[in-house]
Amino acid sequence: MNNKIINLLKNNGNVWKLPLAAALSWEAAKWAGSHHPYLAPLTAILSIQITLSKSIQFAWQRVLGTIAGVLLTSYVAPIIGLSGWSIGLLLLLASIIVKSMKLKHEVLIQIALSILLVLYFQVKMPSYPSDRIRDTIVGAVIALLIHILLLPPDSIKPANQKMIQSADHLTVHFFSTAQWVKDGCSSSKAQTMEDELQALFQELHQATTELDKANQSLHFNPLAQKKRNALNELTRQMDQLRASFANLSDMIRIFMKWSENGYFTREDGMIWADHLNTLGALVKSWKETLEDPDKSIFEPNAAIKQIKAPAYMENYQYQLALYMNAEQVIQDFEKNIFLNKNV
Repeated sequence: MNNKIINLLKNNGNVWKLPLAAALSWEAAKWAGSHHPYLAPLTAILSIQITLSKSIQFAWQRVLGTIAGVLLTSYVAPIIGLSGWSIGLLLLLASIIVKSMKLKHEVLIQIALSILLVLYFQVKMPSYPSDRIRDTIVGAVIALLIHILLLPPDSIKPANQKMIQSADHLTVHFFSTAQWVKDGCSSSKAQTMEDELQALFQELHQATTELDKANQSLHFNPLAQKKRNALNELTRQMDQLRASFANLSDMIRIFMKWSENGYFTREDGMIWADHLNTLGALVKSWKETLEDPDKSIFEPNAAIKQIKAPAYMENYQYQLALYMNAEQVIQDFEKNIFLNKNV
């Protein structure tokens, strides 16, 4: 029962964290003596983002922008007064400063908001500038503490799901390549194979992006050592997935060349279709370790025994592989020259 409640809270953090952060921020701001306690929950609400890294990024941008905007306005406003032109002048000055310091546009937005509001309210409410700085810091700190310490969002799970999906599609692609090879490497289906490879490449890129997001989130979480270890293992597995994709791409390229020169026989197709099915089964078995690392046992020994170069080829396999790669380098440069001429 307790585990169900914890999982329910963890999977619905965006439902209960936001109101909790808002309530605590308001009370903390009032306790600190603020005359404008709504500024604290406003920052807290904005700082509760989907991922921890985005929350931290927004929180520090808002705090930095608020402090800079309040200080700039407090010094300059008594001199230039309140008007549309004074607002424009201060915003121009802030834009120049942000540009010269190479800060992000999001910081400029927060500075601009502080300039506008402080310029308008400080005449009527002298405590507004100091309240804005203090309450913004209070709201940001409380929001981050709640987000980090109370069931932080699982940044690894989306990355793991993307990898499982990519591994599943890589498995399917090994099997479809096996069928293509068995049918004689038809040139009419070659473009379809290339399109499927490109789609798989995009999936792998998305999985890598999810891993980067997870790494950014865990980087700021001092209590997530166990998750960092899991992420390191997932990153290692991602390297394995990308390497398998690269090898399949090379194999498809070689099959295309082999069939074009007329030396690809039906027997070759049967042999390599069998090998590719073995590799597909290998990737499928490996994918199960992603789905359930504790229960799945991955043993690639059977594939190693089935796919082995014949004895008479052992003295030539490395040289042939090197020649193929060297030839591909040359062809890539030739293709690049052709594209440049068309441009």
